[in-house]
Amino acid sequence: MMQYWWQLKYVRRRREIVGAFARHGMGVFLTKFGLGKLTGFGSVRTTIHETEANDYIMARNLREIFMELGPTFVKFGQMLSTRADILPRVYIEELEQLQDRVTPINHEDLKTVIKEELGCLDDIFSDFNWNPLAAASIGQVHRARLQTGEEVIVKIQRPGIESMVRKDLEILKGLARRAEKRSVEASKIGVLAIIEDFAKTLLRELDYEREARNTEKVYHNFLDDKWVVIPRVYGQYSTPRVLIEDYISGYKLSDIESIDRAGWSRRNISRLGTEAFLSQILLHGFFQADPHPGNVLAVDENTISFIDFGQMGYLGERRLMYIGELLISISKKDPYRATSVLRDMGVLDDADVEEGFSEDLGELIGGVMAGSIGDIDMKRLRVDIMDLAFRYNLRMPSYLTSLMKALITVEGLGKKLDPSFEFTEVAGPLASRVYRERLKPENISKYLRSRFYQDIKPLGEMPANLNRVLKNAGEGRLRLNFQMDISPRMNRKITQLVSRLGLSMMATGALIGSALILQTNHSAETAQYAYLGAAGFGLAIAVMLAFFFGSLRG
Repeated sequence: MMQYWWQLKYVRRRREIVGAFARHGMGVFLTKFGLGKLTGFGSVRTTIHETEANDYIMARNLREIFMELGPTFVKFGQMLSTRADILPRVYIEELEQLQDRVTPINHEDLKTVIKEELGCLDDIFSDFNWNPLAAASIGQVHRARLQTGEEVIVKIQRPGIESMVRKDLEILKGLARRAEKRSVEASKIGVLAIIEDFAKTLLRELDYEREARNTEKVYHNFLDDKWVVIPRVYGQYSTPRVLIEDYISGYKLSDIESIDRAGWSRRNISRLGTEAFLSQILLHGFFQADPHPGNVLAVDENTISFIDFGQMGYLGERRLMYIGELLISISKKDPYRATSVLRDMGVLDDADVEEGFSEDLGELIGGVMAGSIGDIDMKRLRVDIMDLAFRYNLRMPSYLTSLMKALITVEGLGKKLDPSFEFTEVAGPLASRVYRERLKPENISKYLRSRFYQDIKPLGEMPANLNRVLKNAGEGRLRLNFQMDISPRMNRKITQLVSRLGLSMMATGALIGSALILQTNHSAETAQYAYLGAAGFGLAIAVMLAFFFGSLRG
């Protein structure tokens, strides 16, 4: 019973969510994932036939549903826009257009949050601008001045947003569990794992203390690079719901008019922005997973600033080695080597399709590249990779999809500033230099030391383990454990079969017992209970008929 508690606890909100899908003609999704019965409508099957033919309409409807359902679902849609392995390209492109529709928080609510988190407003700020610099679904940003004189921005979380997000996430998890029990498709995709990963990411984004730590880490990563400015965090004033950091004066990279008015070189700014962002990826392995024009600023012609570090991607040594080798494989137009790297990364795990995948990947590389790695058409590469990922059901790790989306965004910003600028003019040389650095003996030695306990040390234990296996086999004590994975649908069918078998045996026993009671010569004392035999006999016949007709329907 406890597994259905979520249905009772949030029944109204769940009806809103499921009803929005049904209302927008998306019953095909509900039915496909075993949730069609939750709508309460009998037209779900008709809806499938009406909408299935037009993917563009369905993709647009899905975006409208997420917009209607609020911040949690807008974020969910934005996350799905990076999952080319489970959604066709038309859905990806539509969900990428999702934007927050929010109204500014009123002054009194702002004051309440600040007072609850920091205390008296006047004790901290000498000036506070109540007109927001930016407003989003999770929070909004204001400019202020501390009592000590520093110009700062104050990021304040919307009142009640955390409880609303947690409620929606709990409902989504409940729907995902139900879907995986009733749909082979949902189980195959791993809907629950997707929701749980999304929940973890979103709850991290709600924690401004985590964002403060992210900002401090990036600040120290670029401490020696005077051409990159990262805001300093005021940790003494930062809490899970309020973040205070330096105000950075500059123009958004999308504000081309202001950049031109200042007389700055657009080409220089686009190169600096690209190099700075690639440094986050290739040098530091810690990058903004969701860059957009609002969080990259041109401070002057020779200085770039990054702000907003709520969503971050992490690349360890092994991931960086994989990405470097993948880039070199693509530059050498070697699809078989690239396929091997993708297999090692866990992206391709079906050996049966490996040959066909290598051929298609080779065709993709040949079509996208005219020459060297500096000639890669990033936008076309992304479109082709989305199609390839969906066709071969590639398991795209979240860091890889975030990285790809971030690179496309940065390239788009560079192109907008300078249409003649080629993203790979910076990316190619930097990637090659970083990869050569990582192949130096001292760096390889450092990498091997870091992997010693996980990969190398167990090799020393192999002879002893092999000796133990042979000894147990020789003494007849070797045991083999088999584990069989059964799909949720098959598990449900087996459970039903066992239940019916048990009930049918009980019905048969009741039938035989009742027949014996009816045939027995009853004494005067027991004759009055003879009707029980007839009742049991009739009930057993009814149960057996129910099983019979149920089997026909099945």
